[in-house]
Amino acid sequence: MRPYFAILYDSLIESVSSRVLWILLACWTLILLALFPLSLSEGESYQVRTADVATPKAVLDQLANASAGRGTRAQRAIYEKLDPDFQDSLRERQKTGRKIFVGRLVAALNTAIENPDFYNADAWPTAVRRADLKLLIEKPNKDPQELQKLNRRLLDLAFPNVIKSSLGQASWVTYGGMRFTDPLPLTVRQIRPFIESTLFPFIMWIGLGQVAMIVAIVITSPMIPDMFQTGSLHLLLSKPLSRSLLLLSKYLGGCIFVAINIGYLIVGLYFYAGLQLGIWNNGILWCIPLFIFSFMIFYSVSALAGLIWKNPIICVVVTALFWGACFTVGIVRGLAEGFLRGPPTLQRITVVGETPIVANQQGRIQFWNDAQRQWQTAYGDVNGQRVIGPVWSESEQMLMFSRPPFLPFGLTTGDASRLELARLPELSVDSSMDTAVKSSDSNDGGVQTGEGMQPQEKIASTKKLWDDARLDSGPDLPSDTLEMIAWKDTFLAVSPNGLYRYDPVAASLAEESKVSLFGFDVKIPQAEEPYQLLTPNDWGMQRPIAVEASPARDAVIVCSGGKLASFRLDNGKLVVIQELALEFPPETIVSLAVTGSRAIVCPKAMVPIVVDLDQMQVVQSLEGMGKVTIKRTATDALGRAALLTVDGSLWTVRPSDSDPKQLIASKLNLPGQGDASTITFDAANRLWVAHTVKQLDVWDATWSRSERSFRPKSTIPELIYEWIINPFYLVNPKPSAINETIQYVLRNPENKTNALDRADLDIPQIEQDPWQPIWSNALFIVFMMSIGCWYLYRQDL
Repeated sequence: MRPYFAILYDSLIESVSSRVLWILLACWTLILLALFPLSLSEGESYQVRTADVATPKAVLDQLANASAGRGTRAQRAIYEKLDPDFQDSLRERQKTGRKIFVGRLVAALNTAIENPDFYNADAWPTAVRRADLKLLIEKPNKDPQELQKLNRRLLDLAFPNVIKSSLGQASWVTYGGMRFTDPLPLTVRQIRPFIESTLFPFIMWIGLGQVAMIVAIVITSPMIPDMFQTGSLHLLLSKPLSRSLLLLSKYLGGCIFVAINIGYLIVGLYFYAGLQLGIWNNGILWCIPLFIFSFMIFYSVSALAGLIWKNPIICVVVTALFWGACFTVGIVRGLAEGFLRGPPTLQRITVVGETPIVANQQGRIQFWNDAQRQWQTAYGDVNGQRVIGPVWSESEQMLMFSRPPFLPFGLTTGDASRLELARLPELSVDSSMDTAVKSSDSNDGGVQTGEGMQPQEKIASTKKLWDDARLDSGPDLPSDTLEMIAWKDTFLAVSPNGLYRYDPVAASLAEESKVSLFGFDVKIPQAEEPYQLLTPNDWGMQRPIAVEASPARDAVIVCSGGKLASFRLDNGKLVVIQELALEFPPETIVSLAVTGSRAIVCPKAMVPIVVDLDQMQVVQSLEGMGKVTIKRTATDALGRAALLTVDGSLWTVRPSDSDPKQLIASKLNLPGQGDASTITFDAANRLWVAHTVKQLDVWDATWSRSERSFRPKSTIPELIYEWIINPFYLVNPKPSAINETIQYVLRNPENKTNALDRADLDIPQIEQDPWQPIWSNALFIVFMMSIGCWYLYRQDL
């Protein structure tokens, strides 16, 4: 083997002595030197951000009214502190309805809160009653940061529910220690997971997977053709060398050249991420062999082209065509997966009697049509929205929900979401829902029905039962409503401004008091609003927020801003009974499950803990679950809870038989485990589990057997995807799929979910085998090099 090692050694020496190598290394060095001063810094800032203004129109209208001497004293005091030009614009808006851009409003408010004379005791008479504000007001010499904090708090008091309270936490992008951006609406702890899971893979894919790979292919393309230059190959073959091993040695020599470049650059990026961003991710180093492997795929094509045509230019062209073909196959498969694979994932279940009503990730409310064995859309065909709720009201016999546009990472449109009220059909024995009987787990699946009607009549009747005529509009939800929680036969609207109880009686009166004026509906003001704020104004809620109602305790449990609070109804208001400071950052996403006197608190990517609500202290840690991210919880009347992780694993938590005060967590052995999307309990303590995109199982109260199964039949587009498009993609070479493996090794297990708010946890986590592209592409490399060896043996050299 010594001659072959000699060839590899010569290739290494040739690479090291190459001017191209040193030019590339110099370029990488300059890039790293330019990158190193770029960093992140964290500090305190109370500036108003555009995202903080929940309803810009309301703020502008209130300030415009203040310009005419109307509105609250605080709003008039703020108007007096605005710059004259903006005051003129507000007066013009008061007269003519002139439009003012949100950016200008934010700039004017930020200028105003820098004013040292912003506070006015007459305008804010209750401010001194708040402990935090009293200290700032009475302090004689306030520094700029304290002044900004005080004025921002006063601004929040002047515009409750329309300007969000500031956490005071901010981060900046810095270069050489200098801040050259406005404060980012995220903390460094929130930014780092996104850098690891999103920015790093993107940089690796674009910078190294695309640009650097093209450079590597162009530079190494002459290596195989140069072997056939006059005298070169004959000199090598004059020794007793195998032609196959000779080709493989030259092939590996080209890989050595690329390995030196890739290794140098990625090691530099690793130390940059650790020293400047505080991210010591060993997955960055694992990208070195992955990128070398990716290069080997393309270089096998280039090497074969070099053997056949012995021309470097043709090598580059053939490799580029191969790249384009693989890219096209990947795009076709991606589009087919989105349009042909089937309906979006089920994300909500509401059970009314024996009837399941589901909501999918597109915002569609669906029912089971047994005649067609499909989930069928009811109450309007929407797209690209998310469902808040649904909540079933037994007294009103209404299904209540909302379908606002979906914006990730806690972003909002600033517009109020419309409440929708739907009447369920009176399902008779002839309906496909109520005549459903227990189905087996046979291949044809579905829920069997009785013999009341012909199939086509059943289909038409079922569609009519769920048509839009049964849908009505209710009053708009409070601004920035995040969730609807079932409570006392109505619901609580959860918002950063507090918890609001929906009063259907007041809503009905408000609806009846509308009069028509010149063709427009005008609402006469009522003494009662349809939504009553129950929480006190001084208990500030901060996103993300988790809320669970506890019927057994007649209480509401809230987790927000790093603290857990128990609220109880007193004279129509929710008052704080007890609070507990939790040992994790205030921006941590939390899921809650309340069973009797225990609250299971599940922080994102942490071990769930159990809090005794009577003593308000942590009494247990569910170590057996490990560090998990829970996206959905459900509890039954027996004191048991079901916890669903973002990766589709279902855990159950129940009291121990030996010690009922201790909770035991375990995984259920059921179909769809690892691919579940949502859960709920019904009145009979049965567990309903949606899994595998659109399948549904109903487990009895002992969780030992499935009583009903809903198995939609595959459509023709789904069959085309499953049996033609996906198999064709799997057997084809797919260099770009190595990016999935790179994302896997870069992903920090504690930051596997890109989420800044609870709604982000519903984004489907597509889990694929990260190593499948390695094996399939390795077979392709072996195939291409085998052809090259066979071709070289056939040549008369």
